Amino acid sequence: MELRDLRAFALLGDVLHFRISAERLHITQSALTKQIQRLESEFGGALFERCPRLTRLTPLGRVTHADAKKIVESANRLSHRAQLAAQGVLGILRIGFGLTSKAIAPKAIAAFRATMPHVQIELREMSARHQIEAMKNDVLDVGFCRLPAPNGWPTLPVLEDSLLAILPSEISEKSSLEELVKEPFVMIDRSQSPAFHDHMMSYLTRRGLYVHTVQTASDFSTALALVEAGVGWAMVPSSICDDRQGLRQIHFNDPLTEWTVGLVRPPEKAGLIVEAFWKVVATVCPYAEGTLDNRAYPVVKKTHIPLK
Repeated sequence: MELRDLRAFALLGDVLHFRISAERLHITQSALTKQIQRLESEFGGALFERCPRLTRLTPLGRVTHADAKKIVESANRLSHRAQLAAQGVLGILRIGFGLTSKAIAPKAIAAFRATMPHVQIELREMSARHQIEAMKNDVLDVGFCRLPAPNGWPTLPVLEDSLLAILPSEISEKSSLEELVKEPFVMIDRSQSPAFHDHMMSYLTRRGLYVHTVQTASDFSTALALVEAGVGWAMVPSSICDDRQGLRQIHFNDPLTEWTVGLVRPPEKAGLIVEAFWKVVATVCPYAEGTLDNRAYPVVKKTHIPLK
């Protein structure tokens, strides 16, 4: 059974006219007749009754015509989707993102979907380290990760972030870092964000400082809530801090507290969908053009702690 024969049968069953059907198929009536005869031989009976002024489906033709149309329509959809996939406008794009990229990832994805609506998006929230592993194992196509990426991996910087001290109302924003570490401290669980945790602890160690951890928070939202409740102070990425009453924010005047988040992909040749997403991100992320304001959220009572 050939698909072209089913196409001819499906069309003729709708039109019920050999000449018109042959013209639409761009074949001769004799060629159309041979196609129908091949199907009749395979189905074991006549599909049409041909009278001088009338063509109509036989009982066998009526039963098989609906199924033939479904097969033809399915084949047409498959062909169309295959063409779209070959053009890079249909498929699945698997994107990883972390907490600090929540401000930019939705904006980039919305812009991408506006230009390529047939591409299915799969989003997975995970730390930068886990994103890199997922891309190595072909679980993700691209990821918004803390830079630097592994050697040879293409990267596109999208935003700047930095360590930020969040203080409850009981602690003065005029406190130095040396004074802050003597206060109760809320520490983010390392499993939630290994890169952030290691960066924070490395920075404090470089300053020769050690904190007294009174409570570990499972995530940054919990850490902010604990600070708001007066349990202690905390360090968080500046990009995730919101404008909460009673919380003071202290920014560090130190390049060692800063890092860059970028779009990352494996070094293998990117497919058309990944390339298209890459171009969209480069367009919607002002930082890639050197103009991004790295404060994604408003801040209150902002104070800088100078280096000593």
